[in-house]
Amino acid sequence: MIKEIINDSYSPFARTIEYIEDNKVLGYLKYSLIYERMEIDNIFVEEEYRHQKIGTKMISYLISVAIEHHVHNITLEVRVSNNVAIKLYKKMGFHEVAIRKFYYGDEDGLLMEKEVMK
Repeated sequence: MIKEIINDSYSPFARTIEYIEDNKVLGYLKYSLIYERMEIDNIFVEEEYRHQKIGTKMISYLISVAIEHHVHNITLEVRVSNNVAIKLYKKMGFHEVAIRKFYYGDEDGLLMEKEVMK
């Protein structure tokens, strides 16, 4: 089951999608909905539940929310070394936009974007 939490306490734009089975949160996706754009802030799946398409399901849900809200694009940053996540994002229609030098302090970040509505 996917549950969306509107208005997290740290920002009026913040939202969280939780993936829940048997009353246990197996993963979450934190994002910001800022007028006509979205930004994925964090995505996490419990290690023992990875490779079960939970990340794919949460991103698919996020895309449906983006369409519903007439969002133009969704952006995110990911460590350049996180090949598993980059592969997932590309599968979901994101493309590489730019490298952000030392975005993670010790490592560059890859800026990725998915256009939703033009």
